[in-house]
Amino acid sequence: MPEAIASVRVLHLLPHQGVGGLQRSVIDFVRHERMDGATDEIVLTERALDTDGDFMAPATPVHFLGLTDARLAVRAARLADLAASRGARTIHAYTSADLLIAAAACSSPGGPRLIATLFERPTAQGFLDRRRLRRAVQAADKLFVPTPALREDWRSLGREPEVRLAAVDIQRFHPQSSEGAWSGVFLEDPETLLVGSLMRATQDKAPEVLIEAVERRQAAGRPTALMLVGDGPRFEALKARSKGSSTLHVRRRVLDAPGFFGRIDVFALQCPDELVPVSLVEALACGRPAVVADSGPVAELVGADVVDLVPHGDVEAVVKALDGLHLLSQRNERGFAARQRAVERHALGTLRSELSSAYT
Repeated sequence: MPEAIASVRVLHLLPHQGVGGLQRSVIDFVRHERMDGATDEIVLTERALDTDGDFMAPATPVHFLGLTDARLAVRAARLADLAASRGARTIHAYTSADLLIAAAACSSPGGPRLIATLFERPTAQGFLDRRRLRRAVQAADKLFVPTPALREDWRSLGREPEVRLAAVDIQRFHPQSSEGAWSGVFLEDPETLLVGSLMRATQDKAPEVLIEAVERRQAAGRPTALMLVGDGPRFEALKARSKGSSTLHVRRRVLDAPGFFGRIDVFALQCPDELVPVSLVEALACGRPAVVADSGPVAELVGADVVDLVPHGDVEAVVKALDGLHLLSQRNERGFAARQRAVERHALGTLRSELSSAYT
């Protein structure tokens, strides 16, 4: 066991443990740290754990920072006290809001180290907020971004971040048989091409593009179905739309994400400004071909050669890409290349090795 990993005690700040890719990414990371004898823990900064709506907690304590309406200094003092009580040597933040809290909590001499891996663009608005965020960025002991596309955004605050690509557990997310209970339950025709999408049910994700593409293929005599998975403000409307449909199936969440990827034939996303699509990396690790809206950052993250990139909102382009993956041999070829890319660039073990020196 690497001593640098085993000696780590880090508090990871998460807004919540909902169904987003950031949450899955951090939970997986913490789970693996503890498997190697580390004592990482999660601190929720926006709301307490919701056992009905959140992911299952990792095998580690999950703390709720609370005081959500209190001033930044008050919340930072509580975080500093929590870090001291847990013997934490490092606080790791992943969003702009949490970076501000962590920077204030780590400001005392001899306090914890501050690490930031920022999954979003800078969100501060106005001169004073941006200046406060700039100071927090400057105060970080290490500053990382999970995709090259975010580097320029954070560089504008006067600090050059290091790129540490978004990673998944390639031992847990791996190719497996696509034959499963879902095919028998949901699909009338065993030859149906099952397209899957794991994403938050928000307005910007544009599931209508995928829904229409699937319906067009189905109407043309090419059996196709779509499985949308993800909670969010649009979930109920999408669920209602799926009732009585033979092509659209909607679920709030899946507890077995690798199993979900194993049961679909093609993964798809249609978001115009997706920055860090963790679900896409998971799909690649599971050897699934992918059809994704070309947002620029996606191509930078995973490479344009292993996914089918289509213009956002172009239903016909999605249909054409799915037609090119109709045969099992075509999907196997693309899926093999996807898995290789995930192993080469997105292995969680590599990320953990790179961060271990930053933590100690």
